[in-house]
Amino acid sequence: MASKKRRSSQFMAMHTRIVWMHILAFTHAQCPGKVAVLDPNSSNVSKHAHHRAVLIASCLGFLVVQLDVSVVNVGLAALQQAFNSDVSGMQWVINSYALLFSGLLILAAGLGDRWGAKPVFAVGFGVFTLASIGCGMASSLPMLIAMRCVQGLGAALLIPTSLTLIRINVADRQKRESAVALWGACGGIALAAGPVIGGFLIDYVGWRGVFLINIPIGALAIALTLRYTPRSPQIDKELHLSAQLAIAIALALMTCGLTSITGLGWTFIPKTCLILAAVFVAIFVWLERRSSSPMIPARLARNRVLIATMITGSIINLSFYGVVFVLSIYFQTLLHLDAMQTGLAFIPLTAVMTASSLLSARVARGMRPSVVMTGGLLLQVARFGLLSFAHPSSSAWLLNGALIIVGIGSASTVPAMNNAMLASVTQFDAGIASGLMSSARQAGGIIGVAVFGFLISSTDHAEFTAGMSASMTICAVAVGACALLNHYLFRRSPTD
Repeated sequence: MASKKRRSSQFMAMHTRIVWMHILAFTHAQCPGKVAVLDPNSSNVSKHAHHRAVLIASCLGFLVVQLDVSVVNVGLAALQQAFNSDVSGMQWVINSYALLFSGLLILAAGLGDRWGAKPVFAVGFGVFTLASIGCGMASSLPMLIAMRCVQGLGAALLIPTSLTLIRINVADRQKRESAVALWGACGGIALAAGPVIGGFLIDYVGWRGVFLINIPIGALAIALTLRYTPRSPQIDKELHLSAQLAIAIALALMTCGLTSITGLGWTFIPKTCLILAAVFVAIFVWLERRSSSPMIPARLARNRVLIATMITGSIINLSFYGVVFVLSIYFQTLLHLDAMQTGLAFIPLTAVMTASSLLSARVARGMRPSVVMTGGLLLQVARFGLLSFAHPSSSAWLLNGALIIVGIGSASTVPAMNNAMLASVTQFDAGIASGLMSSARQAGGIIGVAVFGFLISSTDHAEFTAGMSASMTICAVAVGACALLNHYLFRRSPTD
């Protein structure tokens, strides 16, 4: 056991060094030129060096959030066994994180605008890192779920402020597109490395290791942010806590309603939760219309590009997180793969996403964002169509081919989506716009995990396979409809 712990600590240290080297290499590839020494007390520190430091810090924020998603999905079977839980319990492990994440993103974006993106980003990393320690020390499923909620709070503070740091520090549109592509690629690195890292840690440390891996990355990122990231501008604006509370309650009720369907069926409690969620959405709209300075300004509510990217983001997360959840259980329950094998099974998806994210900015240069997004979405439609035919005896070529297609499609869509969103708003609206899109994405992820979890809740193999096929069909229809809607919304947009 001591040997395993020693190997795991060495592995965690090695992983941190590798992640750091990859980010430096990718940053240098996107921002070529002389490398300056990052010493804030030196008069020789160049603006270019500061921009690189900002970019690395922002990328680490997205990386740690995505890493947490991928390693936890691989650990679902181990968590299920450790806490003697069912599929519904595993849904709560995933959705409790997404609940706070999505519910507080708009507030977090407002805090970033009001207090500055840098301090909010640093606090978010601190909260996320401490919550990861709490998850790793959890002695019961309720305690783990509670700590996952706190992780969600930290992630909510991280994501919109990481994009805001890029928006306010990289003024040139072409350089910003490369920076956002790198930001997305770091998420792809985390998704690619996460399943393998998670499988290794579960085998040699246990499920607690999948949370403790966040500690060295968090410590590194906090130090980098506090020491090198320039001070961010502050905007005097109201936070509208009543409207924020209304939308957070609506998302909480929606999550409770959708997740409880798996265990309770379409009964009184799920129905009541969903009806009340709709009521609180109506209250949020009413509060916003009555406010002289609404949380979501009218110019953003009328921004067709922002609306298009929010819809696209929600559909991408619905399909991606929902399908990763389904396939994690499929690989371990029907195909009887262990944690390490499950991690390796996701490599075709995540490795291709990483490479495609890095290449997307250059390949798509000069192309309209709507064209890139629509092409990426249509590729995913083809992939989900293939996966709808998957069953326990399916060829590995079918699964791997389909996962490669979705990796290319998703990786080409997301950078174009983020760049279109940032280009459609001013520097002063970047925070709230990033929060809105991130909130829409997380809400989509919640719906995907909840709905698809219900479809595969049966222990019978035939019914499970039928539910998985239905999940893939739903994804194909939703992504196809999103591509058509994007074409309509972007058609007359001046920023496209």
